[in-house]
Amino acid sequence: MFLSLASSIALATLSSPVHSAQIDHASNAYTADYQTRSTLHLDQVHAVHPMREVQPRCRWKADLVVHRAVEGRGASVAALSKSIHHFAPLADTYAGSCASARPQIEAAVARHTRAHATEAAAVARQDGAVLSSELDSIHALTVKGG
Repeated sequence: MFLSLASSIALATLSSPVHSAQIDHASNAYTADYQTRSTLHLDQVHAVHPMREVQPRCRWKADLVVHRAVEGRGASVAALSKSIHHFAPLADTYAGSCASARPQIEAAVARHTRAHATEAAAVARQDGAVLSSELDSIHALTVKGG
């Protein structure tokens, strides 16, 4: 007989800036700040075998994204603030509790984030055309709706 007990938790673990851009559009100035964000999901599993000690295992997954935050006229523009790129998730399993494995997990996530820093900056720089197009769409709605 095998019984598995699990508990999950999701924690935002790391955020680091990768690029910033100033955009002038329809006589308004906008600032777009880009950062990588990683979200860590921990899953503590306790495998119970008959006649054996409980064996905890920590399964984890880190999701890494490039997030864009846009401000115009000193206020956040929520319609334009969003994740613009998702990297392949990083996942692994450690023997033992998630609490004891946390330093190793955080180090692996930090290495993963650093390994994708150049690509994240390139994605952010290339987003300027997409952001301008989104600003055009919002401006067109505002002009037509006004």
